[in-house]
Amino acid sequence: MTDRINVDYFYKEVCDSDYDFMLKTINGFNEYSLSILNTLRELSEPQNKDRQEAVQLIHMFCGSIGLLGFAEQANELSQFENQLRQGAVQYDESLHNNVSRLVRAVSTELDKYLSIIKRRKDVW
Repeated sequence: MTDRINVDYFYKEVCDSDYDFMLKTINGFNEYSLSILNTLRELSEPQNKDRQEAVQLIHMFCGSIGLLGFAEQANELSQFENQLRQGAVQYDESLHNNVSRLVRAVSTELDKYLSIIKRRKDVW
């Protein structure tokens, strides 16, 4: 997946070639995603059917993931968001598992960013 993401763009443009800022960005996303996933987990429980809150949280995830360069994952999350918004699906355990899978995949790729950028840092 890293091949499809422009690591140079992320480091140079998004993070302005600032290694410390890149670390803060990745760590911040990982903390943010854990918090949002915990809230979404609660919304997936049978007694909590606040679809609108799930729509808003997934919408925020789409933007964050998209800004980090994960257009494919942002698009997939956007599709989930639209299905929820239209009432075509409920935010249940199955949908939560799909959202979690995408977010964990992004976190894994961000860890790969770190290793790639660490190797390239001295070259840039």
